[in-house]
Amino acid sequence: MVGHGYRAEIRRTSYGIPHVLAADLGSVAFGQGWAYAEDRLCDLADQVVKVRGERSRWLGAGPGDQYLASDVGYRAIGLVEMARQALPTLTRDSRSMIEGYAAGFNQYLAGVGPRGVRGWCAGQPWVGPVSPVDLLAYQQDLALVSSGRVVLPSIAMAQPAGAGVKADLRVPATSVADAVRSLFADRNTTAALGSNGWAIGGQRSASGGGALLANPHFPWQGELKLWESHLTVPGVLDVYGAAVGGLPGVQIGFNQKVAWTHTVAQGPRFTFARYRLVPGQPTSYYIGDRVLRMRAKTVTVPVKGADGRLGEVIRTTWFGEHGPVVDLSSIDPSFGWTLTSAIEFRDANAGNFRLLDFWLAMARSGSVAEVAAQNARFGTPWLNTLAADSAGTTWFGDAASTPNLTPEATAAWLASPIGLLDGSDPRHGWREEPGAPAPGLLPASRWPQLTREDYVFNANNSPWIANPRQPIENFPPQLGRQRSVLSARARLNALRLEDPGWSQRFTLDGLTSAVLSDESLSALSLLEPVRRLCDLHAGSAEAGWVDAVKACAVLDDWDGRFRVDSRGAVLWREVMSKVLALHPDALDAAGPLFSSAFDPDEPVHTPGSPRPDPAVLGPALDGAARTLEAAGFPLDVPLGMVQHSVKGGRDFPVPGAPDALGALDVVEYSPMPATTLEPVVPGDRVLSADGYPVNTGTSMLLAVQFTGSGPRAKGLLTFSQSDDPASPNFADQQVLFAQGKVRNCLYTQAEILTDPQLRTTTVRGA
Repeated sequence: MVGHGYRAEIRRTSYGIPHVLAADLGSVAFGQGWAYAEDRLCDLADQVVKVRGERSRWLGAGPGDQYLASDVGYRAIGLVEMARQALPTLTRDSRSMIEGYAAGFNQYLAGVGPRGVRGWCAGQPWVGPVSPVDLLAYQQDLALVSSGRVVLPSIAMAQPAGAGVKADLRVPATSVADAVRSLFADRNTTAALGSNGWAIGGQRSASGGGALLANPHFPWQGELKLWESHLTVPGVLDVYGAAVGGLPGVQIGFNQKVAWTHTVAQGPRFTFARYRLVPGQPTSYYIGDRVLRMRAKTVTVPVKGADGRLGEVIRTTWFGEHGPVVDLSSIDPSFGWTLTSAIEFRDANAGNFRLLDFWLAMARSGSVAEVAAQNARFGTPWLNTLAADSAGTTWFGDAASTPNLTPEATAAWLASPIGLLDGSDPRHGWREEPGAPAPGLLPASRWPQLTREDYVFNANNSPWIANPRQPIENFPPQLGRQRSVLSARARLNALRLEDPGWSQRFTLDGLTSAVLSDESLSALSLLEPVRRLCDLHAGSAEAGWVDAVKACAVLDDWDGRFRVDSRGAVLWREVMSKVLALHPDALDAAGPLFSSAFDPDEPVHTPGSPRPDPAVLGPALDGAARTLEAAGFPLDVPLGMVQHSVKGGRDFPVPGAPDALGALDVVEYSPMPATTLEPVVPGDRVLSADGYPVNTGTSMLLAVQFTGSGPRAKGLLTFSQSDDPASPNFADQQVLFAQGKVRNCLYTQAEILTDPQLRTTTVRGA
């Protein structure tokens, strides 16, 4: 706020974790913003340029006009304009924190200058100060991760039928289609951004108090990289955990009484609605008997030309009653803007400025009952919540912003491959009910939620199974399937929670080892049956088995895990990949791997009765062996010689396995892990001479347990805390991850002050 003098102590302990101590919320956020800028300034600076719609100004239109399409889209939906209007309406605490964070970020940048920035953007001309409005606009952008972000090119391209093709924006149809398809490729499968989350109650915790396991699977590059910190305002706030850069506070973490985590929820955060147009008037449409006119919004985008000079692109975008008109003709010509119809996109998170207040309320909660109440009050943008408290109670809730559809709209949504509603039918509107976080969203009374004293979990599966002993039923169908097969990863989560029996009580080490043991459902279920097949068929004349003796010997010696020193893990991954390429549901249905079908009364143990088909496994073994040989790897190559991450030009071995194999410790590669300008590590999802590069997956591991003397925690940030290649914290946790180790999370003042790596910096600003 104007005239506020900020002062914060930043006490960095081992692995570079900042513990920020201040006298008020504005100052603690100032210290957090300063410390984040020291570690990761580039990621936030880049995103601010993006939401301002200024990438073309600095970088030109971009390959395939991608920067220009992004700029047109962001200027059309007007995040900065909305943030400017919303800032004065924020609660006092939220405004104090967002203003303090921006001031701290800017104070650090002013001290080092753009050329002194540590990281991939050093010296870039677009690096500059940020404002509270910028941060609030970016907060809105984060709310749109599972919705509006993805359709920006479709908004930019939408033009009335008969208007002619303008040459000022040429985005390849495949780029538009690929972006939109990511929203609805399969609306009930695991989200691209994944997580495992466990909340353990007093009945299953070794301490008798609650415990938590947080294991988000987020990108290792770009704006969604998590960052760890501890914020303390005596008597007001004392919270430890991880956050996304630019969003003050902690989004996954714990305080003295409560620990919580989030997983990406399955349901939709949007709807598409097709309007019937008035004949001869392509920008007028019907809703029932009413005729409405679309609203035109013209945006002007500065664009850097090949000669370095700035030009302008002026583009008109169009809006219906509830959101922008989109052009989806790249996925189906009937979904384009025709002479008779147009499609509107309505976003459940449009105007969602509740994020700051929500996570501040979570950080101050004293029980899971309070956590549930804050979820009901604010909702989440696209996340489930799991929480445990010191009294030993747990809670799960799908509080994600979800359209509250009428029965008619629900039926249409379920019947359409893209969830398309009839926008001209008033029965297909969003219903408004009391108790919803915002008008048109599902109220908390209709959310799937569960309170237990033993445990709740989620692995991006339908909320139907948060605990197999008490399935949740009769929730709106758009939130996920009921009485339907769980993913392999979800089943392994449930197995580890149930096995070896009801009497097991989890310790901190037991929680972290659930992930770092690097097991997979595919190997746990099928390795022994495949070994028996090898004994019977290897060397025989049957298809694929003639040359299988060596491969079978490797699998016979494999430890069944995906650790960096595991020999046989690469071969197994390739075998399973070959099977799943031909039989995509092989781990989820009776078929070439399991003989018994899914049983909704036994969701954790079915499909079951492993009985791999030798006619399928033989060719898969043979194909896998040939793939390794073609890539130049021996069949028994250690996983860490093949699977690796690259940071600062250095290779680091990486444990874990792809989600499809049913691993908890998920590691994968994405050619586009985020919307960042940060150069993406080159690679592919298939095995080559470069091995398996990794840039997404297990991004954080946090285990918390409440004891009689307070919370105890262990954790790991797999890609490390700092982006500064000269920092000792640039890759120190990559080394821990490869070793299957975690570190202590220091929470008490005594732990912080006695840490041998403690270094304290006092920062001030206005």
